[in-house]
Amino acid sequence: MSRSLAAWPSAARLVVAAGLLLALAGCKADLYDGLQEREALEIVGILQNAGIEAGRTRGKDGAYAVTVERDQTTRAINLLGERGLPRQRFESLGGVFDSKRIVSTPMEERARFMFAMNQELANSITQIAGVTSARVHIMLPEDSPLEKDRRSPRASVFIYHRADADMARHVGTIKYLITNSVAGLHYEDVAVALFPAAQTLEPSSRTSLRAGNLAPFGVLAVIGLGLALFRRPILRLIGAQASRP
Repeated sequence: MSRSLAAWPSAARLVVAAGLLLALAGCKADLYDGLQEREALEIVGILQNAGIEAGRTRGKDGAYAVTVERDQTTRAINLLGERGLPRQRFESLGGVFDSKRIVSTPMEERARFMFAMNQELANSITQIAGVTSARVHIMLPEDSPLEKDRRSPRASVFIYHRADADMARHVGTIKYLITNSVAGLHYEDVAVALFPAAQTLEPSSRTSLRAGNLAPFGVLAVIGLGLALFRRPILRLIGAQASRP
């Protein structure tokens, strides 16, 4: 048996190797994991609508992972990034002020409070349709007995949104949301900066050709080519072995 394999022409072994490489091109890879089921379904739907074959799997911890063809990972990441997926993870007030934490100084408590407030407001803004990510920075001046005139609070809002979303019409609502959440903050002291995401052209699902879909046909084509090219040497080899005493 080993002699018969060694007798194969080297070109035949190259054909087999090429077939294996094409088969590996269709392997799937985890794109994102640790997702909630709803978000995983949303991501899979977006990728499939863009012509990218995607699926989801559930892990032992109950979280979900989204899988795509290895050669489509870069395009999938860019496509989801434009839509702000996976979404930002925010800490809640309950998480920041965990009762198990060690007693901290007043300055640390103030920093935690500011962080939690910024997180809560940013989380609320990301619920607006078209917003992919948001950051809120609130400046609360400290009370000082040496200052006669107390400084007013100020806020800055950074919003990254889809290119096709008209976020300018929501600026007033966002500013009211911030002012009504911070005592003493005036409408004119809230600055909102909008940054549209770069929109890329997505190929139609009808004309999208992926290596993952072509891999099975490529393997069959390579096998057929190998049989056509090396059918006679193989048959002669079999005939020679059969004629041996």
